[in-house]
Amino acid sequence: MKKLVATKSNDDNLYGKCLGYLLMMLEVKRGFDEDYYSQGDVLGKRGVHQILDAGRAWDVSETLRNGGSAIFPHTYLSSCGDQIAAVVHGCLDSGADQVLVLGVVHNRWNKKLRDVRLQEMRGEELTDETYWGVFPTFEGEYSLFHFKTLWEAEVKRRGIKAPKLIVRYPCLVNARPECLLGVEELERIAKDAVVVSTGDLVHNGVAYKTDPQLEIGSQSEGFTRDAIHEGFNLLKKGKYREYYHHSIKYRNDAKDTCTVIHHLLGPLKANILDLRLVDTGDLFIDNPSPSWVAASLVTLEPWV
Repeated sequence: MKKLVATKSNDDNLYGKCLGYLLMMLEVKRGFDEDYYSQGDVLGKRGVHQILDAGRAWDVSETLRNGGSAIFPHTYLSSCGDQIAAVVHGCLDSGADQVLVLGVVHNRWNKKLRDVRLQEMRGEELTDETYWGVFPTFEGEYSLFHFKTLWEAEVKRRGIKAPKLIVRYPCLVNARPECLLGVEELERIAKDAVVVSTGDLVHNGVAYKTDPQLEIGSQSEGFTRDAIHEGFNLLKKGKYREYYHHSIKYRNDAKDTCTVIHHLLGPLKANILDLRLVDTGDLFIDNPSPSWVAASLVTLEPWV
């Protein structure tokens, strides 16, 4: 395979840590998927409507109308549903005729995808179209499930004809969004659409094999805000390979989608509207602590 870039970041130990993380399969407890997908049913119509109402705390419609974007999380609906709802409202209130929403592709339990991601880490040319490209669906992927649930509920509640919702999963961008198989379609769609994405931008703790491993608190909140801004500043400058390594270091699962958004709309300036750290220790075998994910609502404004 042809080498495109250097294989290590400035931290001599980072490559080894990243390699170990990608090879690791998180030991999620039995029943995680059932619990995740059943959240809307458990909350019921009233609970879902309460979440949609809570999403009115933020208005991202102007950002979307002005050519910007928004990033919403995909942890449990009960933990971050209002942040997702804010983006649903923003899309519907923006006046757009179509909405392009980008989903994250996780590689949990998918050994072949995990192996290809190791090639990506080394900066090798990717040619296998099985996982490299832009996909309208991705088997077993859950990152847009809650968004779709809230979208359908709000459209029904408003009694409106919804904008055309276009779902795409970019995978293995490899710090070269302009070369991603199928990116031309996204470029065409983005000219006449609002573009948003999901992303859990920081994971930290024992379950994610990070260094440091921080307890939830003011220190970890500051740590998370700094990491998010640092990552988006790299994207703003077009430093996609540096952003890739930054994303691995902070366990940002949106490295593909955020890179694509900046290719389509950038350069963009990030603004964190809301941030909360969600304890995830009880999702994993042996309840490793501390373990948490950052659920964040972020707008990306055109840089002027």
